[in-house]
Formats: sequence, C-alpha cells, structure tokens
Amino acid sequence: MTLSPSPTANRLIKPTLKTKFHIDFDWWERESREFRVYLTSHLCPEHQAALAEHAGEVIDVVDPETAEVRKEDGIQHTLRMHCSQLPEFITAHTSLVDAVFRVFIANGNQPLSPEELADRIGRPGQANMILRTLSGARVYKGLRPVY
Repeated sequence: MTLSPSPTANRLIKPTLKTKFHIDFDWWERESREFRVYLTSHLCPEHQAALAEHAGEVIDVVDPETAEVRKEDGIQHTLRMHCSQLPEFITAHTSLVDAVFRVFIANGNQPLSPEELADRIGRPGQANMILRTLSGARVYKGLRPVY
C-alpha cells in the first residue's frame, strides 16, 4: 500500500522544471478570494459586458469525443472557447502570473510543467522564472504544484 504525502510533507518537496502545476480552485475559497471577479477580468471586452449579468451560471457542455455531458462554469467556458482563441489573450505585455493563469483556464486546468508553460505563453527562456514564481512561499492566484 502506498501513501500519498501529507500536506506538511508537500511543503518539503522542492518543485523542479518537470513538476506539474495547476489552478488550485480550493485555494480561492480557503483564502476568501473572489475567484469569479478575477476570472471575469480575463474575458475579452465583448464578453465582459455580455456576461456581467450572467455571472455564476453553470452550463451543460458536451465533450465532442466522448459525448459526455458535464457542468461547466459559463465564464470559464467562454474564456476557453472564445476569448483564449483571440491573439490578445496572451501577449508579451501580459504579466507572467496572468499568462500562466490564462493557459490553465484555456486548457481546462490540465497540469503543466514550467517548461511547458514557458512554451505556451511564448516565453521559452523563462521556465526557471516561472518555477521560482510558482514554487515560492507566496501562492499567486491559486497556482500550485500538483502533488
């Protein structure tokens, strides 16, 4: 029988360039942060106005490969399906933390390493900076290692 590391042990594990990260949605609740407000700030201007009155709606999404129906937050769905496809979603002027957050929203929060993130945000030489930022004592926007 294998045991997973305790939360205390997780803090002792030093992430590397191969460590996978993701958005820890529970972090937002534990820290009493407004996830929906931050999430809305990443919408394109067209959808910021259109979705302002529909905040909090959950929609049914059909997986095109499996035909499985699942519930998804309407804002996350719009970000993933529309806004993330726009060239201005991630630019050279997007802050590092915002760019990484947007990658995870766009890919359905599938875990990625700092090396993969650097490629996705168009900053291939910054994997070490991403690692230092995401693995430091301060947690930015719920971006945490997957253990």
